[in-house]
Amino acid sequence: MTIDLGVLYRGARERITTLVAAGDVPDALVVPATPDWTVHDVVAHVVGVAEDAATGNMAGAPGDAWTAAQVARGAGGTISELLAGWAQHGPALEGFLSGPGGGMAAAAAMDVHCHEADLRHALGLPSAPPAEFLAWAGPSMRDRFEAQVAEAGLRPLALEISDLEWFRGRLGRRTEAEVAAYPWPVAAEPYLDLFFIFGRAATSLGETGQSGDAT
Repeated sequence: MTIDLGVLYRGARERITTLVAAGDVPDALVVPATPDWTVHDVVAHVVGVAEDAATGNMAGAPGDAWTAAQVARGAGGTISELLAGWAQHGPALEGFLSGPGGGMAAAAAMDVHCHEADLRHALGLPSAPPAEFLAWAGPSMRDRFEAQVAEAGLRPLALEISDLEWFRGRLGRRTEAEVAAYPWPVAAEPYLDLFFIFGRAATSLGETGQSGDAT
């Protein structure tokens, strides 16, 4: 299946812009799926990724210090000002993602969709990303996990979970108990550290079993 990552990224950027540009979305609303970030912080981060990509400021990506600097950099701007910066820098990242080397920056497409889902969850909306994105993200997450299992010398396995669970689970939006409850064909414990890319959720987001596209 051929996927245009730039088109996927642009769709998420436009949806997030529409979502947070509404005047009734409080900047200071905490986004539970994130490390104590507010709506403003999440927007500063996703905008900061595009800015850093445009300026080549990728040292330390995607580490905590790199993302914290983005949040700090955007702290003084309004949501409208941050979105204006995204409108300026986003198209360059989208163009790169659509090009022959776009796969090198695939994490940006994962990240923006992850935070779109985080924002929707914070606003009480279904957080499931669009089906076209999940059809790419789910297998990508599964294939990388299976490669890590092989690299670690663990027994190969076929974990049958939805594309949504591969995406949200591996990016730390599930608790260890939720992931351990997946239909593992063998004992889950030896595989859990490989499964989680950014750590475990401290508490359940109540998302498991959700389906449907974000609109």
